[in-house]
Amino acid sequence: MKSWFFVISLSLFLLSACGGEGYTDIDSDSNDGDDTDTSENIDSNNNDNNNDDEEPIIDDEVDADEDSDNDTIPDTLDNCPNIANIDQADANDNNMGDACDSSDSDGDNVPDNEDQFPEDATKAASITNAHRLLTQATFGPTEAEIDNIVAIGAQAWLTEQFAKPSAYDNSADDHKTHLERTVEITNLEEPSITWTNNGIFNTSPAAIWNVRYYQMSAWWENALGHPTHTRHGSDQLRQRIAYALSQILVVSGKDPRLYLRGDSLAYYYDILTKHAFGNFRTLLGEISRSATMGVYLTYQGNEKADPDKSTRPDENFARELIQLFTVGLYELNVDGSPNRDGDESTYPDTGSHQVPTYTQDDVVELAKVMTGWDIKGNNTFGGTSMGLGEYAAQMEFHSDRHEDEAAEEGDGFVTVLGTTMALNSGFDSSGLDPALDIIFNHPNVAPFISKNLIMNLTTSNPSSDYVARVASVFNNNGEGTKGDLKAVVKAILLDTEARNYQDQPANFGKVKEPFLVFTQLLRTFDVLPLDGWNGRADSSRGDGSKAVVNGVYSYINSDSTFGQAPLRSESVFNFFQPDYVPSDTLFLENKWVAPETQIQSDGNMINVHNTLVYYLRRYEKNRITKIDNKTLATFAATKSYSSSHLMIINYDRELALFEQALDGDTNGDFDNMDTGLDRERAIEALLVHLDKVMLGNTMQSEYQEALADYLLSASGLSYSDKYENAHHLISDAIRFIAVSPAYMAQH
Repeated sequence: MKSWFFVISLSLFLLSACGGEGYTDIDSDSNDGDDTDTSENIDSNNNDNNNDDEEPIIDDEVDADEDSDNDTIPDTLDNCPNIANIDQADANDNNMGDACDSSDSDGDNVPDNEDQFPEDATKAASITNAHRLLTQATFGPTEAEIDNIVAIGAQAWLTEQFAKPSAYDNSADDHKTHLERTVEITNLEEPSITWTNNGIFNTSPAAIWNVRYYQMSAWWENALGHPTHTRHGSDQLRQRIAYALSQILVVSGKDPRLYLRGDSLAYYYDILTKHAFGNFRTLLGEISRSATMGVYLTYQGNEKADPDKSTRPDENFARELIQLFTVGLYELNVDGSPNRDGDESTYPDTGSHQVPTYTQDDVVELAKVMTGWDIKGNNTFGGTSMGLGEYAAQMEFHSDRHEDEAAEEGDGFVTVLGTTMALNSGFDSSGLDPALDIIFNHPNVAPFISKNLIMNLTTSNPSSDYVARVASVFNNNGEGTKGDLKAVVKAILLDTEARNYQDQPANFGKVKEPFLVFTQLLRTFDVLPLDGWNGRADSSRGDGSKAVVNGVYSYINSDSTFGQAPLRSESVFNFFQPDYVPSDTLFLENKWVAPETQIQSDGNMINVHNTLVYYLRRYEKNRITKIDNKTLATFAATKSYSSSHLMIINYDRELALFEQALDGDTNGDFDNMDTGLDRERAIEALLVHLDKVMLGNTMQSEYQEALADYLLSASGLSYSDKYENAHHLISDAIRFIAVSPAYMAQH
């Protein structure tokens, strides 16, 4: 982890890292035992101890003149020491000679140029790099996926992910789209409601508001996955890219008209997920026709100009389509820097003048195109009443409402970004596709979207060359196609800056979004739905009893906890601005940005900390069954749809590992818990494991020593039951790592 993160992370997470007395228990009845303040024991200046950053250890016994491939170049200087390459050619500048790029020395089907361990067939990547890739490309690392990437390498893992089946491949399989699963969950929780009328879902005014919760349940299921159900969230990369796109092509359930339309939000998220590996131009067409976007940016029901009423077409979507979704405010070079010389291929440009990408006239003209669209089946053009039309569908085009300029004696043509087109052009005579083509072909689109995706996935401050390399792939995937998101995603994640620690600039990485801190913790500790909780009252039963719900993740109002939730931003500008600079000297002097810190208020971070602790101590399977002595069914029966948390994690693996190191067995008695040396050995084994699964083997030695000292002397010793002491110790170990700057930042 680069040092700059800890400057900002320390100040932002001081409250959450201070331990017991800094912890505000959100459960007033909670009694979690010893919550002694241990902040003095934790090295808050935690820093990355990645071995790649250390001086190499030189074996004095190695012959500096040894030449394994007999090409007259000593192994110590040879960029391909096992294959003769006297020219030392390295066309792709990967510090590995061209002769080695296509070879596979260990026969593991991973080329040497992609293999961090080219002579070890059991490994292709380090744990650190595997963990890093999973934090960048999924909703959280799991130990199984870490081990998988270590064995096959980053390139092979991406190939696996691109090939994963999804809900959009085969309508006959059991993979469910977000909308399909939202409908299923809705009927599970409130089976007595007639949710579908005339073939349209969610038109019942009596219960329509509840669907926003069910849509989030469907989202949690796909994001978190399910260890035993491959249909749930196994396509982690696709789901993670959809989440990234949702923060660029923004709609929000905070809009009053979408607040009650969980079905429409689910439909929109399906568009993003379906096209996550598709073409950006196709994606633009889909979101532009969706009722969700039409309602959100107020061009649903947009009509032609009427001089008698002094009305003109609404400009909202036209402006945001250019400014926020595709082109941006100023002309850009291919590396995302301001284009001041008129040539986007040269960078950086001198001077201070920035050239605007569009004018107000462009917005006015484009707004004319965005007319005539309305919700499918709406019997009142432009109406948004709950029972009118189908929100979870593409809008319908009404040519009679479309601008033709006749009322203002125009010629029926508009000029957008310097290109003239007919208002009635395109296959449907709406002009929409020709207008989108004009925007898509603007040279800004590649660097604008590429940089936004890089910032969302890998680093907040990408180098110019990193952006340029990815934008070049956006412009041409190698086969002459522009906008291939699959190629762009691959370019982002396999770029040397993202994969090779030694090639990363000092400011590489990003502060994690609070929401992703939570999803990563849940996935690391095998989250599952809590089965058997009570849905809403089912009037058809006649006795007031409620439907029992199984197999459904639920966490209502998570946006109030984390300051964010998918499709729940306060405005079209997303949760945070991409150019946000924290009030910190280091950031200000270096012109570095840290967008995610914009929502990390003291109160928000206390909420994050409390929620993490709540799950670690209250919603862990073994705590419920072996300490509280309840069955999961009994525990779930006390919960209902209004409970904030209806998911459970488990420490099965950690408890077994700890006891094996402690006692040499796993019979559950933790017999040697009171013995210092045995407990010290078990703590060491536990921290080695947690370092792997939570930090990717980057825990600083000073931090590990301080945490081990606390766990040995202060944690897990206050209970009469040895099992409970062990459980508390493990929970504390996870907690202090989870709220540390090392965990809260992504490197």
